[in-house]
Amino acid sequence: MILCLIFFLFSGWSQTPINLGIKFGTNSSSLITNFNDVFEKSEIKHYLAGAFVRVNLGKVYIQPEAYFNTKGGIVSSIYSIPENLSFQTIDVPLLIGYKIINIPIFNLRVHAGPVLSFVTADPIISDIKNLNYNDLKDKFWGTQAGIGLDLWFVTIDARIENSFNVFNKNSNYSASNRVFLLSAGIKLF
Repeated sequence: MILCLIFFLFSGWSQTPINLGIKFGTNSSSLITNFNDVFEKSEIKHYLAGAFVRVNLGKVYIQPEAYFNTKGGIVSSIYSIPENLSFQTIDVPLLIGYKIINIPIFNLRVHAGPVLSFVTADPIISDIKNLNYNDLKDKFWGTQAGIGLDLWFVTIDARIENSFNVFNKNSNYSASNRVFLLSAGIKLF
């Protein structure tokens, strides 16, 4: 009897027209630059935490999110040892998705959309010759695309994000951020 009640409640959550949830995850971030005096860029791992709203329109859904994230990369100059260029952001993606499989207790979905990143703190950086860290934008655009699945009230997503130039256009440097995100969440309703 109790198992039937739990199954009914969880099935109800997955069928509601609007879901609100929290999510946590990790990312692997790399910086792609035009720095002449910098060697190959490496990846660093960070964590993310935030919330999402999913508006279900049958097989199609709209999912705005907001989460705290850290991005950047490891760069190495001919003048120094590898340096970590890391900055914290609040990311606000607006995803449009399609449920490939859509049954009451499970769905498999794909999604994509723009993301706006707001830099929330001064970058954590070391001295790389001629790099002015004040040239880092306080907000920049990117795109996200990925795949996800839901099992009752648990949601899992894997995405790739490509951010456009993260430095101001008057800067001598150009850099974009490529971020691989893996997150798990819980639908609260």
